Formats: sequence, C-alpha cells, structure tokens
Amino acid sequence: MLTAKIEEIARVAALAVLNKKEEIISNEFDARYHDVKLLMRNYRRLKIHYSNISAEFLEVSSICSLRHKTKLMMSHVDKMLIAYKALCESSSISEELRRWNALYLRYIAEEQLTIDDIACQLFIEKRTYYRDINRALMDLAVLLFGIEAIGTWKPKRNA
Repeated sequence: MLTAKIEEIARVAALAVLNKKEEIISNEFDARYHDVKLLMRNYRRLKIHYSNISAEFLEVSSICSLRHKTKLMMSHVDKMLIAYKALCESSSISEELRRWNALYLRYIAEEQLTIDDIACQLFIEKRTYYRDINRALMDLAVLLFGIEAIGTWKPKRNA
C-alpha cells in the first residue's frame, strides 16, 4: 500500500517535471525566435549604428562598450548571412534560394519593399512568403545561436 502511494507520487512528480520542461523549451524558442526576428527587422539600423562610430565616441567607455558589442554582433550576423546565402545558393532545393531572396528583400536590401511587393517579385503567394520567411529565420537562428537552436526550435502556429 505504501509502495503504491510512493510510486504514484513519483509518477505524478515525473509528469510535472516533463510538463515544465516543455514549457521551458517553448519559452526559450519564443525568446530566440523573437530575437532573430527583431534583429533582422533592425538590421539596416544596426548596420548604420556601428558603421558611424567615430573616435570621439570611442573615448566614452559605456558608449564604446555598447557600440563595440553591436559591431561584434553585426559582424557575426553578416558572416552568418553570407553562410546562409551560400548554403541556399548551393542547395539543389529551389525553395532554399527563394527563402534567401525573401529574407534579403525583406530585411537586408537597401530598398524596403512591402510584403506584397516581395511576393510579387518572387512570383509567390503571400502565404508562401510567410512560410518562407519563417523557415529562413529558423535556419538563420541555427547559424546565429548554434546548437542551442537545434531541437528546441518549434515555431508557433501564429508566428
């Protein structure tokens, strides 16, 4: 009788831990996805921000530190964008290159196009654009965050 109660308590506790694990993984995904999306939305601004660093600003340590971090991060982002483009261009799957083009046109190209314009330029429906851009952001997250993005990267249905 006592053993059965202990086993039941252990089973309930194990289920609670497993449920909490899924919640933690889901929250980590939400944060990473949000970070990558926010980073790409602000890509042009961040590039301008760190490219205009002058010697006078570098003398102030707090500004130096923040701008230096921005420069390092943007350098990493640029390298990963080059890697992602190369992966997409060398892929035998045509959708891969289309995903790169969607990402490029939306976030990187100098001219900011609307989603309708991008879909038209890529000869796709808006729904396909949204699928492509979400997949591109997920792929980019793996390049940016490495192993931490693998296995926990589960997009929400309403993303």
